Amino acid sequence: EKQVGGVLTVDCPVPAGLGLGSSTSDVVAAIRAVCDAHRTPIDSGQIARLAVEAEGAIDPIMFEEGVLFAPRRGRVLERWAGGFPEFLVVSVDTDPGGGGVDTLSMPPPRYTAAELDHFDELISRARSAFRERDAQAMAAVATRSAELNQRLLPMRGFGHLLALTRQPGCLGLQISHSGTVAGLLFDPAAGPEAAESVRPAVEALGMQCLGGFRTGSGREGAKA
Repeated sequence: EKQVGGVLTVDCPVPAGLGLGSSTSDVVAAIRAVCDAHRTPIDSGQIARLAVEAEGAIDPIMFEEGVLFAPRRGRVLERWAGGFPEFLVVSVDTDPGGGGVDTLSMPPPRYTAAELDHFDELISRARSAFRERDAQAMAAVATRSAELNQRLLPMRGFGHLLALTRQPGCLGLQISHSGTVAGLLFDPAAGPEAAESVRPAVEALGMQCLGGFRTGSGREGAKA
């Protein structure tokens, strides 16, 4: 049997520990590179199954469409019709000097029965918001999910960030559930000035604004 070898170099510009999916990005890039080198086709589902074997829990970045995803099984539970609502997002590192979160040392989350019931409700609301492209409804789901995660992984300054969602044009708050990054979700109709207006308040909290970007149908895939 012919022996094949080579050198694989992964250069990832995504910071580790913030909850931006850097480790999954590395694993997915490695899988795709090896398959490309061997001229072997592979679909997104196969990539997910291989990636979860390597990492234990993954982000669904290999899928372009909206999916409901089981990160510890590497499996798509639902494919959602519709489109992700549009937001202007102000991305924030809530603990820029803290070194991020070591996700490999984190135990699997253990939710109460009441929390699991609450998540079922949130999934139903998110599914509807995705179908209707309802930004306000989706932001409310993201905010509540962020609140529920505080029992498992408290985020520095979370209460202050939550207070900033009362700023004009801000619809809610999205967080990484395994990192330090958060996103203030603004209505695009409010204009970039509304999103920019929170920067001084964010920096006064000792947090770092990482920039702003726009999401929505045709711009970013949606995963839950």
